[in-house]
Amino acid sequence: MVQQRSPYTPGSLAHHLPGRDAQLERVNVHLTNLSLYRQLDGRVHVFVGPRGVGKTSLLRAVQSDADRRTFTTAWVTGGDTASLAVELANEFERISKKWTKTTRQALIATLKTVRITFGGASVQLAGSAERAANPGAARLLQQAMVTAGRGAVEAGAAGLVVFVDELQSADPVGIRALAYAWQHMQAEADDLPAAVFAAGLGHTQDVVAKAVSFGERFEYGQLTNLDERAARAALADPALAVGVAWEPAALDLVLAETKGYPQFIQEFGDKMWEAAGYPGPGGVLATAHIPAAMTQFTVARNAMFRSRWTAATPAEQKLLIAMAALGEGDIRRKEVADAMGVGTAAIGMARQSLMDKGLIEAAARGRMRFTAPGFGGFIREFVDTAD
Repeated sequence: MVQQRSPYTPGSLAHHLPGRDAQLERVNVHLTNLSLYRQLDGRVHVFVGPRGVGKTSLLRAVQSDADRRTFTTAWVTGGDTASLAVELANEFERISKKWTKTTRQALIATLKTVRITFGGASVQLAGSAERAANPGAARLLQQAMVTAGRGAVEAGAAGLVVFVDELQSADPVGIRALAYAWQHMQAEADDLPAAVFAAGLGHTQDVVAKAVSFGERFEYGQLTNLDERAARAALADPALAVGVAWEPAALDLVLAETKGYPQFIQEFGDKMWEAAGYPGPGGVLATAHIPAAMTQFTVARNAMFRSRWTAATPAEQKLLIAMAALGEGDIRRKEVADAMGVGTAAIGMARQSLMDKGLIEAAARGRMRFTAPGFGGFIREFVDTAD
């Protein structure tokens, strides 16, 4: 019997993005406008959401689309180095390798100055962070971005599209410089076909607001768990594409267990594929495969939860325990503080840190929730809450 590798991709980029049609259509409009009107896209577009909802996969899909349209693309990840500006400089130098010698030399001269100004050693000196963050220093990043964009067009590209993943982890100086640079470019390089797309955790908007006062230059699009229709497609379509069907009852059981969380959908789908013996065309993923798949899925899910729990400090773990005791949905901040016997202000630091780590996120005003379904249950079942 023919065996096929799993079409599901837990822990890596998803090949199918059901439920993200609206975001992809908006990106299509932006890239089409860049191609047609040859003008700068004036806002930084940011996909935000908790870990595991497919932000990076979506951003990579946008990059692939831009590549197909012959844009030159640059990809950086916040937190990879001490400075977002230096990371951008490194990426601009990489994409310039096939340019003419004259154009590349002009860019490299600018990038050298950017590295000196924004390099880790200088930024850490007293007072230098503010100097690097000011509009004058941001002009250096602006010059680098304009030079990179002009060089890309001269080399035959449709324009320049910059991607920033994990924006919430970027240094405030770099975020501020990027914001200032993009603001200046709207007035001084409006004829440059260039755009910036980014992704970050749910509190990214707060991070940007702290780094720069005019955060309205950043446009945010929220990514959440998939609705029932999209979750069903995320499970059924990859299998169908290689000739394998889902038994309806089995599909319903997996949907109920994964609750629309994209990472869990990929994980459970992969475990079902393994339990079914890596089926070939004509195969079926059936309820008979659920017990074995459920066992392996539970192991993988608990390993993820355990990793997230370990990443929390003792103070943060106390807050998580209090949240878990109150349930799985949106939880009032005051109720958590009351359960801990403190005022709401006292849990502010732990709450913010847990948001920074992607373990919880803000819900409605005054409320918060776990970012992954089932984390509260894991805490209640497996964590020793005794003093």
